Amino acid sequence: MTIPHKLNALVLLVALATAALAQPVPPGGPGQPPAGAMPHDGGPPDGGPPGPMPAPQPPTRIAVDIDNGVFRSSEYTAAVTAGRSKINATAAKGLTIQSGIDQLNAVYVHGTSRFTLSDSRIEVSGKGTSDFDGIAAGVLAKDDATLELRNVRITTNGVVSSAVTATDRTTLKVYRSTLIANGGPVPSGYVRRIGPGMMEPPTPLGIVGTARTTLAMGSAKAYYYDSTIMADGWGALSTDAARGAYLEANRCDIRVTRSGYGTYADNGATVVINDSKLHVASFGGIIGGQANLALNNTETVSGGNAVMIHSVMGSPKELAVLSIKGGRIDTTNAAIVVKSANADITLDGVQMRSKNGDLLLGVVNDDGFATKVKGQPVAGIQALVKNTKLEGNFLQLDTERHMTLKFVGTQLKGRIHNAALSLDATSRWTANADSQVLLSGPLQLAQLDAPRGVTIEAKATPDTGLAAGEHRLASGGTLKLQ
Repeated sequence: MTIPHKLNALVLLVALATAALAQPVPPGGPGQPPAGAMPHDGGPPDGGPPGPMPAPQPPTRIAVDIDNGVFRSSEYTAAVTAGRSKINATAAKGLTIQSGIDQLNAVYVHGTSRFTLSDSRIEVSGKGTSDFDGIAAGVLAKDDATLELRNVRITTNGVVSSAVTATDRTTLKVYRSTLIANGGPVPSGYVRRIGPGMMEPPTPLGIVGTARTTLAMGSAKAYYYDSTIMADGWGALSTDAARGAYLEANRCDIRVTRSGYGTYADNGATVVINDSKLHVASFGGIIGGQANLALNNTETVSGGNAVMIHSVMGSPKELAVLSIKGGRIDTTNAAIVVKSANADITLDGVQMRSKNGDLLLGVVNDDGFATKVKGQPVAGIQALVKNTKLEGNFLQLDTERHMTLKFVGTQLKGRIHNAALSLDATSRWTANADSQVLLSGPLQLAQLDAPRGVTIEAKATPDTGLAAGEHRLASGGTLKLQ
């Protein structure tokens, strides 16, 4: 998404972005993004503290307009083909809204309105202008409004036509509903860009699509319960231009069928997914910059990565926070990939499997907008792994950052490369390929193992209690300790 800073530099940056993003995407399939290149998903890549977004244009074509607690009808109210008489200032039930008109919002709730829409169906097929405006969204909540959707089905078939957008200081709650965004063709002459007016994800993300199903922007709070959220491409549950935005999904079915991510925690946002399924083409979730993502008892199945963390044109001090507690992760590529970013990661009782064997991978992001360290001290990647049994690799290939692993009640069979490692008394590590580590904390030799032909090359802090030299391990492998 966006790291919306210093927007007075937008014109220059968009020009630079256009030149940079004009390069062809390296080959790869669904869920196989080009190595390194992972910019933000929405707004301008311009670094510095969050600043105001340009004022979005308000909708002008509205079927159901709830303005400061008043229902205002217009010529576009004709798109309400059933239930029109049941609309009042605070609620509507049993509506059917159908439209193929461009830039039409089926429902617009704004000002200080408090409104509930229930047992209704919305189908809109017109194109929008920019998903930062929310124009052409099935439902748009704006200003200080509070909106509830109960048993509502929304389907959109237009470029940058989201099912639901919540922005500013709104509160959105969605119950037992189905939200679908299929996207649509971009207009002739559209020039790919980053920021307001964009109609596709930035090329280096390696994903395609023309609509995000949901958007929570600014300091909006969005809650989803027992609902299905589906995207053809780009993304399902998004935050963008965040200034404290919060998104939460509970017992939801989140799907991305062709290309894209399940959820995105934008710089300045918090996303919490509880007891839900994420079945996605490319990424279960993405964290951009200083943001938080929690996956609690989720089933994440991804054709690419479960989580990708990146920092784009921000501060080297930015720290992404990822917590995964319980549940299951099954991916094609590395379960978690961190691209030139600092990350505080907690894995607690989660089952993780990746087809390529990598559970946590740190790499240098070769995207031209990647945050530059420039010799400054950085937090690096810190991972606490608790109460689990895993098979796979922990690899640090980012030459600008350290990786620190702490195992508590954990058994790992796999390779560890260029990481500092500590194990509590109940943890054990079996290296199944040559590994390079820094060992720290009290440690018994019996907690380390490797099969014949595998060597662990290690440095050790004095508190390990292990003697320097070459040690034969129980399964025939070798520990070379400096």
